[in-house]
Amino acid sequence: MSCPIVNLRPLQAGGNGDVYLGQRSDTGEYVVVKFLREHQLPHARKAFAREIRILGRQLRGLVPLLASDLVSGRPYYVMPYLPGGPLTQYAGRLVDGQLHAVALEIAMTLATLHAANIAHGDIKPDNVLITHDGHLQVADPLGNGVGCTMLFSQNRGGTPGYWAPEVCAGAPISCPADVYSYGALLYHLLTGRKPTDGQKFDPVSEGYVNAPTVVQVIVACCCNVPAARPTMQEVLRILRGESWSDIQAERKKREDQIAAIGLIGLLALLGIALAKAGRAGA
Repeated sequence: MSCPIVNLRPLQAGGNGDVYLGQRSDTGEYVVVKFLREHQLPHARKAFAREIRILGRQLRGLVPLLASDLVSGRPYYVMPYLPGGPLTQYAGRLVDGQLHAVALEIAMTLATLHAANIAHGDIKPDNVLITHDGHLQVADPLGNGVGCTMLFSQNRGGTPGYWAPEVCAGAPISCPADVYSYGALLYHLLTGRKPTDGQKFDPVSEGYVNAPTVVQVIVACCCNVPAARPTMQEVLRILRGESWSDIQAERKKREDQIAAIGLIGLLALLGIALAKAGRAGA
């Protein structure tokens, strides 16, 4: 999978990738080429290959993959050039309606990823790009982006401030960790301030009384306990008008029902075992 690229010039560098702006020689359109810098490290090549596989699935809301080469000495892939740049430039500048629309669009993309059992691993404003028509596309799955991104061996990665506490402590990336990062991203967009490791996410106590639905999502997503965070499907429900407390009550009821069914099944198995033991002893 390849396409001819000419006029390459450096665009940005960071993390483990060097990003160049170039042009397709066949169409003249501008594209972005991302090269893996740490190409000599097996785990980095493996992570880069996974990134390409994810982008190659062409899932809704992800940056499209135009071409790639994993067998060359320095692996790379090609994606469209999005002149709108990263979402970071609008942090602290969005009105309530814009912030809600952004939250909804990114949540739909993450929900699509998670439905495919894919964790992004590095959700932050720098990795959300703006298309020419104002839509959003998510880039750099698996913590291999630019800026302060750190990529570790195996399946760990992320950016300080945005990564979940368990990932910071060494746990692998996960869908619940993406949810935390999504909440941290919204906090940055709301306040204009980058999140920091270990901080308490409570925008209301900081004086942010606008965008109450988004604030509710931030607080719910940035819970330190992974199992207590909403799923991205539940985040979508909150953004569409349901309350997190009602969703939690529904979740608790469902868990209690499952536990009751499990207990009934266990008692039934125990009864069968006792009956068999009784017959064997007769």
